[in-house]
Amino acid sequence: MARVLIQLLEENRVFLPKEELHHLVRVRRLKDGDCFEALDLNEGKVYRCRLSKEGASWYGLILDTLDAEPEPPLRITLAQALIKKDKFEWVVQKATELGVAEIIPILSYRTEIRLDEKREQKKLQRWSKILAETVKQCGRSRLPILRPPVPLATLLAERTDELRIALDEAADLPLRQVLGSCDSLKTCILFIGPEGGWDERDRDLFAAAQVHSVGLGPRIMRTETASVAALSVLQYELGDFGR
Repeated sequence: MARVLIQLLEENRVFLPKEELHHLVRVRRLKDGDCFEALDLNEGKVYRCRLSKEGASWYGLILDTLDAEPEPPLRITLAQALIKKDKFEWVVQKATELGVAEIIPILSYRTEIRLDEKREQKKLQRWSKILAETVKQCGRSRLPILRPPVPLATLLAERTDELRIALDEAADLPLRQVLGSCDSLKTCILFIGPEGGWDERDRDLFAAAQVHSVGLGPRIMRTETASVAALSVLQYELGDFGR
């Protein structure tokens, strides 16, 4: 069933933003009387609605309130080093599908992508759009939080997550070993480096902040592959993949 995002409702009606109405009527070819699902971003609720038209105005008539899919029990933050445009967008999409609660682009010593204020705002708008489209597709009821890019050192000073891990091809400690000693965690932050990997100065920052540097096995993965692989392991071991 077609799903749209809404931010305004009144009694038994939902009001459709222009772009969402275009998606229903022009892209999905819904007609007056057809049903769709509306996700209220403010409340995290999902409504089954009937597309209705009065004059030139369209709206959704609420038929029922559906049970929204719960978010994973482990709140995962992905701190992903900025990488090339298409690759970072792919990570944003897949991380949303995998249930992350927050995505933070980070600037490490080897990060090659640098954004001025204008480009940063443009990128954030693009990534936000990808988040919204992915949430509609994958059935989540909450949008992940998206933060502006931040230096690695700044982020490390801010975080108080119960589990903090950095994926590193040079690490001897297996991720599985760290997760095996975890029980009933509620928060976790995962650091993924740029294409060139972590610099020794990044590793010094992790050591000072008591971040676990862990590996995923003998093969060297591309950074976008590493994000998906590590998130999948976290959701399997501590999240809701087995629910």
